[in-house]
Amino acid sequence: MTPRTPRPELRLSPASSARVMRAIRFRGPVSRPEVAATTGLSVATVGRATSALLSTGVIRERPELMHDGSVGRPSIPVEIDPAGPVTVAVHIGLHRSVVAICDLSARILAEHAVPTPGCDPERIVDELSAIAFRLLDDHRDRRLVWGGVATAARITGPGRIDHDLLGWRDVPVADLFTDRLGVPFAVAPHVEAMAAAELLVGHETHRGTTLVVYARESIGSALVIDGSVHLPRAGSAELAHLPVGETTHLDDRGAGLLDVVGDSGLVRAAATRGITVGSVPELADRARHDPVADAILVERATTLGRLVGLISAITRPDSVVLCGQAFTDHPRYLTPLLRATRESRLGGGAPDLRVSTAGGRIQQFAAMAVALDAISADPVAALTTRLSSVS
Repeated sequence: MTPRTPRPELRLSPASSARVMRAIRFRGPVSRPEVAATTGLSVATVGRATSALLSTGVIRERPELMHDGSVGRPSIPVEIDPAGPVTVAVHIGLHRSVVAICDLSARILAEHAVPTPGCDPERIVDELSAIAFRLLDDHRDRRLVWGGVATAARITGPGRIDHDLLGWRDVPVADLFTDRLGVPFAVAPHVEAMAAAELLVGHETHRGTTLVVYARESIGSALVIDGSVHLPRAGSAELAHLPVGETTHLDDRGAGLLDVVGDSGLVRAAATRGITVGSVPELADRARHDPVADAILVERATTLGRLVGLISAITRPDSVVLCGQAFTDHPRYLTPLLRATRESRLGGGAPDLRVSTAGGRIQQFAAMAVALDAISADPVAALTTRLSSVS
């Protein structure tokens, strides 16, 4: 029986059906022998897995794409069924939340963002669930099978979270969504979920260690080790309270890193210098002709770059992925940021560093990684259970 609030694993699954589904998602339409060659599984194992995936509606055959002269069912290309099941992905932020409908090929079919409706969990879940129903109305022919929530929180139990920014304590957020939408929901801290999104849509294979650093209205980091997101027992690795050091333009009130370089901190720093803006994008527009606004954003980029360099010096990753709008929305400030990452001396060479492929949609992709986690781990078991529960 499917747990009501399953714990997400956030890793590449060793299950043969999961490996076959992943190969099909990245390479499809693709033949069974090609999947076997890619995964290292036997043709017989791939054949059994594809038959099971066909029976659960995950994939479909494309006989019209067979090459001339090819014979037999193994040569029929298969792909993720574009009319197959869907999931609901929810990201709850301090100021902005987003709901997305996703399919099993990791595509976002529809999405809608709104200002986060207050701090009361019941109200937030009510309004975000209503958005999900409206989005699902355009996909009535698709079966809803799963849901996922990503947010800046600590997991306190199955589906339960503490959320310091919203003032939540041990809120059963997964159950609240399940009660309204009727499918199992998983919940994960959003930085770890963003790391899982890199596994989901980044590259087909993952080896070594990747450091994921997020910055916007919260700041955190996560490690991916050989295809598995590290889930520390102490909870999500929030970096909010790290000291900042001396600042010139940022407004350091002594409350730690987030208070200084988070979006609210930048708006406040601008106000103390006579620049009235309501958001960081407005500040960035102003910075094109205002040297003080520009200096504020340069100093934030430099501070974040030093942070990335420091964490890299401690964790020694093979690669670093920067995600969150503090990194992705202002490319003109990447140069001072990258320069600052090199201030920390790293013996043996610096890690590869890149900005997340999800760009400004990282919140949606993080929530999607949580929503698809159980299916990605064992698609046949997850979807067979869901099919039997709605029959």
